[in-house]
Amino acid sequence: MRGVLVTGPLVLLALLACGCGGARPSLEEATRLLRDDGAALSRLALPGKAVTLTRETSGCPAGTARGVYTLTGDLPQDSGAQAPAAVASTLAAEFHRMGYQEGESPQERFGLNVSVVRKESLGIVFTVALRSERPNVEITGTTACAS
Repeated sequence: MRGVLVTGPLVLLALLACGCGGARPSLEEATRLLRDDGAALSRLALPGKAVTLTRETSGCPAGTARGVYTLTGDLPQDSGAQAPAAVASTLAAEFHRMGYQEGESPQERFGLNVSVVRKESLGIVFTVALRSERPNVEITGTTACAS
């Protein structure tokens, strides 16, 4: 029992020293991670693909901002009716590989299917919308507000 009492504080001290259990990354670090994760998603073959990475201050406390990554494109026409399911499956596998946790269950309303995935520890959230109108695919990733 004595070993556990000594080990517990040492483990806590080690976690604090390495920064593993504390604050979220700076805006610069979080935006870099968002950009890197977005780059992995942008390898998806979508006709008319457009990618943007911006900084936004709306809704953030004074002196902070959030990174916003947006990818839009159309479903491949040669895949026919299977295209939405194929894109959704590819995205789900890629998000899982990158360590994202499923947020809200996919919801389909009015021809729009929306999914949310998160990296809670980093404050990064991606929303994926698949719809019948063009652009058929819209992926938006945001960081938490940070400085």
